[in-house]
Amino acid sequence: MFKKILCLAMALVMVAGMAMIGVSAATENVVEVGADAKFYFEVPSDWKNYKSVFCHIFPYGEDPLANWQSKKEKCTDEGNGKYSYDPKKVGGLASGTIYGIIFSLDTGMETYTTLMSTDCLGDTLYCNDTYYENPVDSSKKSRAAFWRNHSSSKYGPLMQVTSIGNLIGTCLPPGVTAEDLFNTFLADNLENARTYSGKSDQDIIDDMSTALGLSKATTEKLIKASGLTIAWDSGISKAPEVDKPVGNGGGSNPSNPGASSTGQEMTIVYIAVAMMLASAAVVFFARRKRVTE
Repeated sequence: MFKKILCLAMALVMVAGMAMIGVSAATENVVEVGADAKFYFEVPSDWKNYKSVFCHIFPYGEDPLANWQSKKEKCTDEGNGKYSYDPKKVGGLASGTIYGIIFSLDTGMETYTTLMSTDCLGDTLYCNDTYYENPVDSSKKSRAAFWRNHSSSKYGPLMQVTSIGNLIGTCLPPGVTAEDLFNTFLADNLENARTYSGKSDQDIIDDMSTALGLSKATTEKLIKASGLTIAWDSGISKAPEVDKPVGNGGGSNPSNPGASSTGQEMTIVYIAVAMMLASAAVVFFARRKRVTE
């Protein structure tokens, strides 16, 4: 009899283990953080005559979670020009992943790409009078959007170099450093900057170095490594004397993305503890019964 009861206890433990695996597998990639798992957008007061607002989300550098202005991207009117979007419509968001988010109207108006993660759930994007040169077409402008409760250097408008060599945005993309952007600028955009900016090489490099927080020494090192011939003199440069942090401090992912508890970890713990206690109780009473028989 005791052996049967012990086998039953072991079976319960195995069931608990399978339950923990199931819970973990079901929530490993998709999470919802905090009591309010939506994003909000305040439509600029000068964007008129629209009927619908949409939210476009994509893991940075990857395909979007839904088609542009599809039914899955339609937002809910909360009144007074404020709209909400629930990412459950596209299957939820993964903790630790950096996403790009764009809000758009059926009139063709849209915001510039803002970076975010599950940290930003419950927060609101708003627009001020900040406009950026369109990164692809310099003849167009893109309206920046900022989070109300997050630093624009950590989660903010995507920092990148435009087609004619201007630096826009406030937040470095994941895995990208200021030096990376400078190298990309030299390789891909320097000639365009020379053609369209009307500035000398000295001013072009100084402006880019200053915007990226790169010191004279770092700038000189990167220019030499590029192998390009550039009329730039560190002796008269206006670049910083020492490197300065820019964007999110080097393009790395947030140090603690999705820090608010999802309940996933606690659910696993509760299951494990409950089943272990149940198994221990079965063994205890079984032994007690055997002794008293």
